[in-house]
This record gives sequence, C-alpha cells and structure tokens, in this order.
Amino acid sequence: MRISVPASSANLGPGFDCLALALGLHLTASVRWDDERVKLGAYSNPLEWWRNAVLPYRKYSGTMVELDDDLIDKPNLFAVAFFKAIINAGPEYHVPAKLEFTVGSDIPIGQGLGSSAAAVVAGAALAHYWHNESTDRENAFLAAVEIEGHADNAAAATFGGLQAALLYGRDTRAKSIRFHESLRVALAVPKETLKESTSSTRRWLPEQLKRIDAVSNQRALLTLLYGLENGDKEAIAAGFEDRLHVPHRKGMIVGYDQIVQAALDAGAFGVTISGAGGSMIAIGQGDMQPVADAMKDAYERNGMVAKAYAPAVDAVGLKIESK
Repeated sequence: MRISVPASSANLGPGFDCLALALGLHLTASVRWDDERVKLGAYSNPLEWWRNAVLPYRKYSGTMVELDDDLIDKPNLFAVAFFKAIINAGPEYHVPAKLEFTVGSDIPIGQGLGSSAAAVVAGAALAHYWHNESTDRENAFLAAVEIEGHADNAAAATFGGLQAALLYGRDTRAKSIRFHESLRVALAVPKETLKESTSSTRRWLPEQLKRIDAVSNQRALLTLLYGLENGDKEAIAAGFEDRLHVPHRKGMIVGYDQIVQAALDAGAFGVTISGAGGSMIAIGQGDMQPVADAMKDAYERNGMVAKAYAPAVDAVGLKIESK
C-alpha cells in the first residue's frame, strides 16, 4: 500500500492548539507485508518486534535520512504510531511477522511544520488498514490525537485544508473551515533555531493571561477566521496579532522582526511563527515565492541559513491506496 500525508502549520497566530493549515509538502510511505501474523507476546517487548520484524526492512529518504542513525534502538513515530494503533484495536495483539516499508518526506523536521503529526497519522492509518483492509479517516485522526497529542496538526494532516480542532465535551473533533481560494502561502525554514523541542517552548509560555490579553486573542482569532474565509487582507493582518505564544517564542528566531517586515514589504498580508517554530509562515495572494525569498534573505542577514518554500495548500489530507 502507499500513504501520503501533508505537512501542516498550526496556531496561525491566535489559533493556539486549535487551528492548522495543511500544506503541499508530504510524508510518503510504501509498505508491504505478507500474510504471516504473530502475537506480540512472542517477543519479550515491543522493541524486540521492531528490531526483528521492521528494522532490517526499512528505508528512509528525504528529510528522514538525517534521523536514520538515531533509529537503531528507538523506533520513529511512524512505527510507534503503527504499534500503538495495533494495541488500541483490541486484546488480540497480532502484528506482522515482517513489515517492509520505505518512508520519505520533504517536510522539514522539528521546525513547526507538523512532521510528527504526519508520521503519526500515516502509522495509525497503516495499522487500521492492516486490521480492516480499509482506512477510516476519523479513526486515524483520533488515534493520532491520542498518540501524539496535537489535535490541530493531526486534523490538518488527516483531512486537509484549514481545520479547527474542537472539543465537544471530552470529544475532540476536526471541522473544516473555508480557506479562501485566492489565498496563498509562503514559508521560510531555518536550518537551525534556538528551539530544543515543541514541549520546551511551551515552558516559555505564561500560565495565566491578563484579561485584556485574553479578550484581545479571542477577538484576533475571530478576525483571522473572517479574513481567511473571505480573503480579506486587513482582517488577516489584524488577526495575526497574538498575545499568548508568539511574544514568548519569537525570541528563538534571530531577526524575527526583520523577517516579518521583509515579508510584509514583499506583499504578504500577515506573517507569524509556524507551529512552535522556528519556521515562519506568511499568507497573501498571487505569487508567494518572492515573499518566501524575502523571508529567507532576512534570516540569512541575521546569520541563519534558511530555505524558501511557496507550497500549495493541500486540500485533501491523508491519501491511501492499496497496490
């Protein structure tokens, strides 16, 4: 079978932990297994299954290659998600006796573009297909939320487009929001940042907000959603004004203010940190490559090597087909 899952940019300013946009950079996997199944209990622990049934038969390409040396004793998120989704399926923990896969990705890793969510959605979807010979997107989404925890990225990776991760009581649900057809995206992705991990940047955030800041963020999110739905330049510009996480995370991006100004001068409507950073995302109209190039140049004027992207918005999300 073959799987494709898009990158995603979460938060988009005030949409902290609840809003994400799927982007046209992808993790792809080609997977094969035979009919032989074994009980997980036949192995002393899950890591033994990984070493015997998966590790000798895996191949990585693209941005995954840089992780290959780290995977000898620790499965990556793609394999972990597959395994955990198997466990969640029921008490008879059968796994493939041999799982052969090639995983490639053009999603930059650890830079706020949902590389972890893409891997988890792909692994969970694979496990569901292996059990049922079909894949239910809702099942893959919920499994990814449970395994990786970022419902916003998981929603965009699974369903594509602009997604809101909503709470119905204790139930997490993904809901599509219209992203105006005229809008386009630019990215600048640094080679390195001051960020250690997404979880580490959360420690930089305040435990409480002043009421004026909380109200401002509510208003900004509504303004941003209106702008994204209607392609309204002024609403998008105003809606990117976040007071919860951006003021505390922008310090890890050397030259943050210059990068923002460069994008605006090149024609962007609004600019902000992608996810937990250190990538920056800009939204505008028309050809966004000059905006991406302007952000890249601003990074590099501040001593940071960066790449420029102008990806399409991925409107589909998870794609899976059997061979």
